[in-house]
Amino acid sequence: MVVYRIENVHLAYPGGFCLVVPYLSLAEGKVLAVIGPNGAGKTTLLNTLAFFERPKGALIELFGKRLKKPQIDLNLRRLISVVFPRPYLLNDTVFNNIALPLRIRGIRNTAAVGQACEDFKIAHLKTKNALKISHGEMHRVALARALVTQPRLLLMDEPFSSLDPRYKDTLITDLRRTIRDNHLTTVFVTQDQSEALRLGDEICVMKNGRILQRDLPSRLFSHPASRDVADFVGIETIIEGQVVKKEDNLCSVKINGTTLEAISACERGDNVFVCIRPEDVIISRQDEATSARNRFKAKIIKIEPWMLEYKVAIEAGFPLVSFVTKQSIESLNLKPEKEIFVSFKATAIHLIKR
Repeated sequence: MVVYRIENVHLAYPGGFCLVVPYLSLAEGKVLAVIGPNGAGKTTLLNTLAFFERPKGALIELFGKRLKKPQIDLNLRRLISVVFPRPYLLNDTVFNNIALPLRIRGIRNTAAVGQACEDFKIAHLKTKNALKISHGEMHRVALARALVTQPRLLLMDEPFSSLDPRYKDTLITDLRRTIRDNHLTTVFVTQDQSEALRLGDEICVMKNGRILQRDLPSRLFSHPASRDVADFVGIETIIEGQVVKKEDNLCSVKINGTTLEAISACERGDNVFVCIRPEDVIISRQDEATSARNRFKAKIIKIEPWMLEYKVAIEAGFPLVSFVTKQSIESLNLKPEKEIFVSFKATAIHLIKR
């Protein structure tokens, strides 16, 4: 069931930035993660969904009711909760901060506060001053306050951006469980792809005020629709090439005098971007027999740390990047200028028409 639908959204701002959304819908109980670089329009989109921005001429349908004016009636607005990057808590107890939305609505029964505290594991903080607890605990209070009214739609703007990784991980786990238990329709914006993967049923990528692609996480990361999406989701190798031969779905792609084989629906003569994820590139010391159709002699250009792994830049007649573990670096004795062999499957290549 679609609980929210917008069409023909166009918002122009001084300086030339425009938010343009021809169509966007939200399914009941699903989580949509919105990712993109700084200035992509993620927060502007969220503000539009929250009715902080009011596009003229747009079609807006919320919870089955079509809104003919940019204004929204208060009863519908009360079904939406918004979480900001900062907690914005009052100088009062944790309990009173969480109960605030209930009191604003004239609800005297505050039993839901206890459940919200249990959901976010802050029951022991109820009598504490909300401004004297830890930063991570403040974020838990803000989330509990947003959910205490049992909203039908939750909107979150970079809710974990200032948290350390370990604390963020536990908070995302608790939030994901609460969202699933309450079948809560959710939209949240983030620049952190790991957050999007942890929470999102679907992910959409934005740039320059436009939604470039919306898809299931697995498909978006393996089959980006454009070079911009491929670049943002971490495909390190993006090379221009041309399909010179095709048999069934097996394409031969020419790149700088080298031919790769890829499974694709592209046709002979198509100019393409060749996308290869670094985790799909296998490094070996010898030209070992494998099932991979693509095997090349290569040379290591550079090795640098990359999160918990190492990023290896390779020249194989065309540039490649591979992610390897510290153990692999040591066991294969990898170092710059060393000659190696690289391989990757035809199914590991994604072709984008250009």
